[in-house]
Amino acid sequence: MYNSSRTLIATNDNWQADPGHSEIEANGLAPANLLESATLQTLAPGSYTVIVRGNDPIPKTGLVELYDLSPQSNSTLKNMSTRGSVGTVDDVLISGFIVGDVDSATVVVRALGPSLAASGVSGVPSDPTLTIYDSSGSAIATNDNWQDNTNAIDHQRNGLAPPNPSESALVLHLPAGTYTAIVSGANGGTGVALAEVYTLH
Repeated sequence: MYNSSRTLIATNDNWQADPGHSEIEANGLAPANLLESATLQTLAPGSYTVIVRGNDPIPKTGLVELYDLSPQSNSTLKNMSTRGSVGTVDDVLISGFIVGDVDSATVVVRALGPSLAASGVSGVPSDPTLTIYDSSGSAIATNDNWQDNTNAIDHQRNGLAPPNPSESALVLHLPAGTYTAIVSGANGGTGVALAEVYTLH
């Protein structure tokens, strides 16, 4: 884990080696396998980056999870972004999020591709698409180009309009529950994309 100054503030290989492993376990968040990683951190307001690497040099699929254990504190989780590879068929970019401890919430979900090239990311999909599923696996919203969304003006009002018209975004008013955002490439496009979830209120 790195802070906004790119300073390393925490690292973990096997979760039981983390100083906060007892609290992780007490909250029912202990990974199922002892070789999986977890860390408990009390963070000041700001931006943070978590990087997951495998000890095996061969690329594999992993799951990164983020839980807010103090939702009543002055600081709350505002945004979560996941960068990963978008392939075809089942090899899509999957980002899950939970609306919890409230009756409902308004979120913005974005899928970025072309605009990442300005940050030095190569091999991006030219036209990422976004689909949101509820806990039953039903698709509840989808978008290809964000300007085609009926709530496009809300993205602009909140400063969250994607930089490229080929990128996707949705404004969703969701009841408490678990949701999945799937990023794929239009017409079978592949590459490195970014899935983002922002909480508005």
